[in-house]
Amino acid sequence: MATRLIVGCGYVGMRVAEAWLKRGDRVYAITRSASRAGDLRRAGIEPIIWDWLGSGAPNGVLTKSAERVPSELATVLVAVSHSPQEGVPHTESHTRGLNHLMSLLQSMGWSDDETIATKWIYLSTTGVFAQSSPGDWVDEDSAVLPERPGSIAAWAGEQWIAERISQDKRVVLRPVGIYGPGRVPRWESLRDLVPLQVDPESFLNLIHVDDLAGSIVAVSTAEMRSSLYCVSDGHPVRRQDYYSFVSQLGNWPEPIFEPREPAGNGRVALRSDGNKRVRNSRIQSELAVVLKFPSYREGLRSLLDPRKNGG
Repeated sequence: MATRLIVGCGYVGMRVAEAWLKRGDRVYAITRSASRAGDLRRAGIEPIIWDWLGSGAPNGVLTKSAERVPSELATVLVAVSHSPQEGVPHTESHTRGLNHLMSLLQSMGWSDDETIATKWIYLSTTGVFAQSSPGDWVDEDSAVLPERPGSIAAWAGEQWIAERISQDKRVVLRPVGIYGPGRVPRWESLRDLVPLQVDPESFLNLIHVDDLAGSIVAVSTAEMRSSLYCVSDGHPVRRQDYYSFVSQLGNWPEPIFEPREPAGNGRVALRSDGNKRVRNSRIQSELAVVLKFPSYREGLRSLLDPRKNGG
C-alpha cells in the first residue's frame, strides 16, 4: 500500500485520490476548509487542515506513527489552483506555499536525502509557453515566457521544483484546458446567444479531467523517463469548430463571434487569447496512456449529448 499526499484536492485532485484509493493506496489531502475536510474524510481520504500560504502547524492526522511515517510518502501531488491570491505577488503565490510545504514535511520527519523515494508531481499549465506564431505546434522543448498571472505563478513553481527536487524524483505536468462534468467551456454563452470574444480561427487544446487524472496516476506509478510532460488529447481544434459542435449537441443556434481588443494597453492576456497547438507525443510514447476521450468530440458527447444522458 503506497501512501500519497495531495496538496489541492479539488476538481482534478479528487479524481486522482479516488483512483489511488481504488488501487488500495492510503491518501492524505491538505485543505484549508474544515467543511471540505469532512467531505474528504467521507470519501476515504485522510484530511489535513492547513493553509499553505500560512505558516502554522496543521490540524489533522499526518503525524509520525508506528504504521506510517512521512519519510515513506510515495507521492506528493501539488495540484493547487494558479488563480491570483490577494496580497501575494504572482511569482510567490506557489513558491511561498511550496517553501512552507517543504518545511512542514521536514518538521514531521520527512527527508529529501537520496534514500527516500518520494516522487513529486507538480501540476503546471501550458500557459507558461511563450507566444508563438498562430497555429504553431509546441512541446516540452518549446520556449517559455508566461504572461498571465496564473501562468507566472506556475512557472515560478516549476522553477522551485527544479531547484529543490532532484530530477529523478520530480515530474512537472503541463495540462491544456481542462473540461469535464460541470466544466464545459462557454456552454452557457452559447445557450444564451452571448457573443464570444475570441478568434474563431484560433486553436483550442483540451484534456478531459478523467484523462488528466489517469495521466497523473500513470506518472505516479511509472518508472521515471522524463521530468516534464505536456498533457493534452493531442487533437487541437479551431474554436469555430469546437463551439459549433457544442451548439449542435445543445440544439442551439450557431455561435456568435465578436472581435476583442488584443492584450496590451491595460488589458491582461487571457487563456482564450492563445493560438497554439500542443503536442502530447512524449507522454504517449513514454507512458502509453490510454485516453477515455481521445478528442473533444467523444468528451462533449459524454457530457452534453441527450441520447447519452437520459434526454
